[in-house]
Amino acid sequence: MLRISVALFVALVAVAPASIIWAPPVHADAGTTLVIGRITTEPRKHFDRLRAMAKYLAARLAGDGISGVEVVMVDSVDKMRALLRDGQVDIISETPFVAFELAEQGLATLLLREWKKGVPQYHSVIVARKDGPVRRLEDLRGRRFAFEDHGSTSGYMLPRAAIEMAGFRLHELDGPRDPVPEDAVGYSFADGEINVIAWVNRGLADAGAISNLDWNDPATAPPRFREALTVIHETPPIIRSILVVRSTLDAAHRRRLTEVLERMHEDAEGRKVLKAYFAVSRFDRLDGDALPSLQAAQEIWRRTRGFAN
Repeated sequence: MLRISVALFVALVAVAPASIIWAPPVHADAGTTLVIGRITTEPRKHFDRLRAMAKYLAARLAGDGISGVEVVMVDSVDKMRALLRDGQVDIISETPFVAFELAEQGLATLLLREWKKGVPQYHSVIVARKDGPVRRLEDLRGRRFAFEDHGSTSGYMLPRAAIEMAGFRLHELDGPRDPVPEDAVGYSFADGEINVIAWVNRGLADAGAISNLDWNDPATAPPRFREALTVIHETPPIIRSILVVRSTLDAAHRRRLTEVLERMHEDAEGRKVLKAYFAVSRFDRLDGDALPSLQAAQEIWRRTRGFAN
């Protein structure tokens, strides 16, 4: 397994993202070392968040045969898939669709629901101008639509599934001003939530999609833009984020890890680490009231497989 010093790691991050970046383990000693993974093209931005979680887990698991906790960041799902296959990553927080893919391939096991920014689920909203021609999904034929980007669950996967389930054919445009086939919905990627809102507001798109959380956030949907827009459709809510573990992780380590993560929000230090760790408020089990949003996400995933390719 590749290892680099803390100094070299910081130097690499300060310059540019590398394909695979490792941080040395916290509390390294003889025994099993766990590895927290992250798929990101911004390792410098995410290092402190992952390192805080690594320190917390290392301290709590020290008496359970865990000698240390490392951090590794890669820039693609394919690289993370390879690390899981080789047993070099143990824990990942991911979007539901990536989590389902890794689980289906036998590389990971769904472990816990992640309450990201205080919420366990979210959905997409499709918005249009109040004075425009689009009032409902049925009005989208022959119109222009703005998605966020290929990898966005709420800004692409969910709304695309809703449009296709309504019976429309989607046609990707080279640009938002390109002509749209009369029998299709022409779409472009705006590359950002606020850009989706701006495109619809300015008439570059007849409708667009973002998450309900972004729609209600003035930073991504400024009031001066929102006042001219209206929500014409909302998708069913799905689970927002899932923590998965390597499928071959030792069962005893998995149980103990689950216990520690489930109780993090009960103490002040745990809450501080969770906040640093991508503004998570808690982890809990994938059962009970988590099941409807989990099952909704699984159904949408089955319908949307291949959208991001």
